[in-house]
Amino acid sequence: MAKEDYIIVTDACSDIIPEYAEKEDVRVIPMRVTMTDGTVFDATYNNSNMSLAEFYQRIELGLFASTAAINPQEYIDFFEPLLASGHDVLYNCFTSGMSSTYGNALIAADELRENYPDRKLVVVDSLGATGGQGYHTYFAALNRDKGMSIEDNAKWLENTRLHIAYTWTVSDLMHLNRGGRLSKAAAVFGTALQVKPVGDIDDEGHLVSIGKAHGRKPSVKKLCDMYLKSLDENADAPVLICHCDCPDDAEDLKEMVLATGKTREVIIGRVGPVVGTHLGPTGLTVFYFCKERLTEI
Repeated sequence: MAKEDYIIVTDACSDIIPEYAEKEDVRVIPMRVTMTDGTVFDATYNNSNMSLAEFYQRIELGLFASTAAINPQEYIDFFEPLLASGHDVLYNCFTSGMSSTYGNALIAADELRENYPDRKLVVVDSLGATGGQGYHTYFAALNRDKGMSIEDNAKWLENTRLHIAYTWTVSDLMHLNRGGRLSKAAAVFGTALQVKPVGDIDDEGHLVSIGKAHGRKPSVKKLCDMYLKSLDENADAPVLICHCDCPDDAEDLKEMVLATGKTREVIIGRVGPVVGTHLGPTGLTVFYFCKERLTEI
């Protein structure tokens, strides 16, 4: 089975690395972002409408961004040309635990199936976000290249989605507060004590804090410790580190992960506007195949 037999789609929340999306012809649905100064732009797979440097500079200045869920009509407008041209579509969607995107995609898919009964449009809830969602989508594209059917690939995504780790940490807690992920009192108190949360995405697709470290360097090391604790050593796959705007910390973490001897390759990517507004410039994340998502450390 060749690439042309069905198209792999994800959305801008996935932060799929542009070169990987282009290599595997993964299509990415834009997501509308509105900043508190009134700036509106579409987040894209390559952030062509606003560079990440400019976005995080604005966040550093105290602005915040909100993201509108992709609505059913936007999904129809994106999927219909693909179906009309004779392609089937497999869509790995931003988690239903953080957005209504998945529900809206199902509404659109039901309508499109009536108009294109001979085409397949399969929607999968990734129960994930940012680089982990993109990481998972990329492997689905490789499955397609190897001849996996759209139905089996959708089942593979569903069967493996809880075995993608989404470990993360931040240094500035106020961004979590502004995004509604942490109370202001907890953010102020934690900041004063140099408490740095570390967390994962839970099995329902929610961003959760499951522990803490005192200081930035210990929190970065904690991510490596979490990797060692939950890594599925039977999975022969690279590790993906994505950062918001802290490249030095990402490089430090890469060296830590490589030093464990558990992987031969660590890739560094970026966290885009959809999730980056909640994590802030110091957001640092690690994605890999795990035995299970962590609930404690």
